[in-house]
Amino acid sequence: MDTPERRNYFRDLFEVGTDRSAPLEQKIERAITLGRDRLGVDYGVLSYTGAGEYEIVDSTIESGAYEAGTIHELGETWCRHVVSDREMLVVADAANSPYRDDVAREATGLQCYIGAAVLVDGEVYGTLCYSGEDPLEREFTEDDERFVQLLTQWISYEIEREQHYRALDAQNERLTEFAGVLAHDLRNPLTGARGYTELVEESVSDPEASHLQTVLESLDRMEQLITDTLSLAREGADVGEREPVSLAAVAERAWNTVQPDTAVLAVESDRTIRADASRLRQLFENLFRNVMEHCPPGTRVTVEGTDTGFAVSDDGPGLPPAIADSLFGGSFGSNRRGLGLLVVERVVSGHGWDGTVETDEDGTRFEFTGVGMVTEPPSASIQ
Repeated sequence: MDTPERRNYFRDLFEVGTDRSAPLEQKIERAITLGRDRLGVDYGVLSYTGAGEYEIVDSTIESGAYEAGTIHELGETWCRHVVSDREMLVVADAANSPYRDDVAREATGLQCYIGAAVLVDGEVYGTLCYSGEDPLEREFTEDDERFVQLLTQWISYEIEREQHYRALDAQNERLTEFAGVLAHDLRNPLTGARGYTELVEESVSDPEASHLQTVLESLDRMEQLITDTLSLAREGADVGEREPVSLAAVAERAWNTVQPDTAVLAVESDRTIRADASRLRQLFENLFRNVMEHCPPGTRVTVEGTDTGFAVSDDGPGLPPAIADSLFGGSFGSNRRGLGLLVVERVVSGHGWDGTVETDEDGTRFEFTGVGMVTEPPSASIQ
């Protein structure tokens, strides 16, 4: 039956689940207490049983045998039924139920019980259960069962998400460490190769000197690939502190860094936007470098502000369809878009912007929307 009290419990549960300020442990503690009060029993317990034992993760019992952190024999608990059957167990009065002779009745002293399995990635993590030392004076209702199921599903989701975040953080740390070691190990022989190549180039004439210049250009490209890889590994999708920056100033600085002497830059309209200037410069550099490497001499590159952001376009031959279709939501690895465009994607997503690309034989246009505009003067320092 729908009552104001019942609605309040569901409202409180909703507020717990949507509270982004509280850590997971605190939210679970509040949810367990809420369930205990809703059901009118003595105890609420969240357990972990993945190691074959009954470990109390959180509990409304503040001291004693079943307080948080204690470990017990799983085979002597009511929860063993839930773990083995993966189904809810409901016992309002153990003495007058099919479980009157169950070992858990004597071992735990609990005479009423309702519990469900907490599933994480499809496997039983443990249980969420509510119990009391005296029989319940009423039967558990369907609403009670649905309430416990809802609590259990929410806790399952929160634990699963937390584990995924921790695994991702650990993976990112390993990738960052690996990228640093790899870059160091690659740059050492790269420096040696560059030095010896330059030394030999000074003592020979064409056509050998021309061939050695090609080698140096390839070494430059390797250096850039190492830099881009480190940027992705260390910075990922996160941006630093945002500040007002001039779109034109950042674009021109990036153009001078890349120096695509076969193309020309036209900044048709400026905007002052809120961005991480360094990461924004990375975006421009990689787009300009893409033009330098894949477009013919005389290509015109245009940067322009729009009502919701900015756009970068060129009148080159266009991107291959497979690469264009993979950008801003596609799967990296199924095409050969390269690190440069992947860096562009990461800068865009890190700012919370949206990116689109339109391309054909007449050129390519990258447009970035959802960009924060400002009216205050841009920062004087663009690194």
